[in-house]
Amino acid sequence: MRQMIGRFLRRGLKPFGFELITRDDMQNQLLVEHELKAFHTHSIVSVADHEGRILDVNDLFVETLGYCAEEMRGRCISDFYSEGDAALFGEIHATLLSGRSWRGQQRLRCKDGNIIWVHATLYPLFDAYGNHVKSVSVRTDITATKQSQHEREMQQAMNLFQDELFMFTTDTLRYTYMNEAAKRRWGWSDTDYIDKTLQLSNPSFDRDTFLARAAPLLAGEVEEICYTSEIYDDPYEVKLQLMTTASGKRRFVSVERNITDQLALEKAKNEFTATVTHELRSPLTSIKGGIGLVLSGAAGDVPDKVKELLEISHRNADRLVLIVNDMLDLEKIAAGQMSFQMQDYDAAHLFSEAEHANAGYLEQFDVTLQVDCAPQARSITCDPNRMLQVLTNLLTNAAKFSKPGGNIRLALEQTPEEDVVIVEDFGQGIPAEAQASIFERFTQAKGAQTKRVRGTGLGLSIVKAIVEMHDGRVDMCSIEGEGTTFRIYLPRRAIVEGQAPQQLRA
Repeated sequence: MRQMIGRFLRRGLKPFGFELITRDDMQNQLLVEHELKAFHTHSIVSVADHEGRILDVNDLFVETLGYCAEEMRGRCISDFYSEGDAALFGEIHATLLSGRSWRGQQRLRCKDGNIIWVHATLYPLFDAYGNHVKSVSVRTDITATKQSQHEREMQQAMNLFQDELFMFTTDTLRYTYMNEAAKRRWGWSDTDYIDKTLQLSNPSFDRDTFLARAAPLLAGEVEEICYTSEIYDDPYEVKLQLMTTASGKRRFVSVERNITDQLALEKAKNEFTATVTHELRSPLTSIKGGIGLVLSGAAGDVPDKVKELLEISHRNADRLVLIVNDMLDLEKIAAGQMSFQMQDYDAAHLFSEAEHANAGYLEQFDVTLQVDCAPQARSITCDPNRMLQVLTNLLTNAAKFSKPGGNIRLALEQTPEEDVVIVEDFGQGIPAEAQASIFERFTQAKGAQTKRVRGTGLGLSIVKAIVEMHDGRVDMCSIEGEGTTFRIYLPRRAIVEGQAPQQLRA
């Protein structure tokens, strides 16, 4: 190829269709013209000026990229590079200016948005004074080869997965790939799944439901969608993502795992936890009560050294009782056994109850609660006892992280659609590395204040669970050294007077 281009250039090549000025005889002229015809048939050719602006292109260039010649003339060739190759233009231009040719792989963007891979060779042309005036680019489409190589490498890796992996088109939902685990589920070979769709492989599959679920993924709003689905009466955990192939086409990637054994294990674990916590609560309560009686002097005077040891035991017993109660609450919520009596409840009264219930704790940490809730504020829709539990967890948590003499703010913001309860402290804040897992069980942010009173590590898990049982949500914003703000968003509901207590969905 390089020798042929050199021969054309030496013979006075002019773009396009390569009008030749030659001193050879007619037979040699015809031979060159045949070579040129073959050259144009198999190569994507363009000529650009010294700044990279396109002067002319051959028919295969037009056919491959989908633009007409007039759309491309005068535009910089880099306009047609893939976004990931934009910096490549400077490297190529510098190489051509130095008098050297450039060879390598590029990605070009077609008019329809698809990306093609090409192997490119660019030759600089100079005038009689040594000025770079033009460059000739010869490209070969290697998209099919590149994509085939990419798919082979990807398939080799995905065949190692124990989970079932499927790839299918975003429009027809037709399978384009299954790994070995997926093929084993259906008993298919490499050719059996070709031209099959999700609807054909799973009779219970509903196309409209699936597309509605996948809409945020297609819109670019999320990177992954996780959900559970029944497939032939077996529960599966499905993780759905979107990928773009080497040719620019979008594909759904679905990783599916049979979670029958996992659910059975979780059920056994939950039953065990519930049994243990129930069995622990009664003896722990008795132990705590007995120690309390001894400390109160019911059994007579206690030496100071013994009293000190008993006080330590009493605090630890108290903490164990809190852990057991919190675990029981979480298990009730998970099992759907915690009932909720929803009502329109006076917000100012709820805040006042929270303030009085936690007054002693706030005093212990020398913090002041500031309540911002106007007496005329409308009621909020909640189970007041459960919401008081939420506020207690948040207020005690805020007290632990506040500095002595500091403030905590409890406020209410209301819109026609929802009520927003705010608990804000101005203490040490939560470390950035702990924020992502702050609502998980047994998670506690590290800090000097937490050393004074240790919690169960379950309070925020309970907050999140109860709020979600209200069909609400909770979020957190924290800056180290400045403080933390929790916001609870509760939707407005229509509560019918005299309505029976409502048990929310689990």
